Amino acid sequence: MFQKQLQQVTRLEAARALRQHKDFLGLFVQPRSPTDIAGTVAMAPNLAHHHARKLTDLGLLFQQRREGRKVYYQLSALEFRVSSRLLPPQDDEGNGTATIRDLSRAFLQAYERSWNLMHDGEEDIYGFGTGTQEPPLPPPPTAKAAEPHPTHLDSLTLCLSPERYRHLARALSALLDEAAREGHSPDAPHCTLTVLTFRHEHLPGGQHLSRQVDSFLGAEH
Repeated sequence: MFQKQLQQVTRLEAARALRQHKDFLGLFVQPRSPTDIAGTVAMAPNLAHHHARKLTDLGLLFQQRREGRKVYYQLSALEFRVSSRLLPPQDDEGNGTATIRDLSRAFLQAYERSWNLMHDGEEDIYGFGTGTQEPPLPPPPTAKAAEPHPTHLDSLTLCLSPERYRHLARALSALLDEAAREGHSPDAPHCTLTVLTFRHEHLPGGQHLSRQVDSFLGAEH
């Protein structure tokens, strides 16, 4: 068997495993032994082998070769495609649902880490606009960030026409595309940048604008 360029996933179990174990699967782009990668994912070798065999049974990995008692596995394909109907949003691991949940969990963990490193004396600031007056922005931080990738939340609610909304959403996404084109920084830790834009229902009357910034970015030096 050889590694394919593209593979269509048609089994629900495989689709869920692909979403759940994508980081583990990414270690097998080239032939690897679960024993060799176990330490990099803080996993016992027997558990790494168990996951590799399970993912092989689901068609996401294949046994590339065996050298003595060592088994090497590799990704079945470099690209997997899953029908949107296979994992609808109402599914616990469905499209959108799992993504938002995972992002929320990861953000809260990072927020807590940044919060614990925050300097004493900082304040939470909530600014509200009136529709004719923009909300006041929190003052910029005055101290250097306590970590290399501090948590940053910038939430803005305002009235936009459909055209302006689409223009703004596309412009924000274009910034992420630009970052992707620039590529990874060698040996740098991972960080996640997420842009969420959506229609906010049931806002109180008259509260057309609001701005909240929870940032631990620190002052630039």
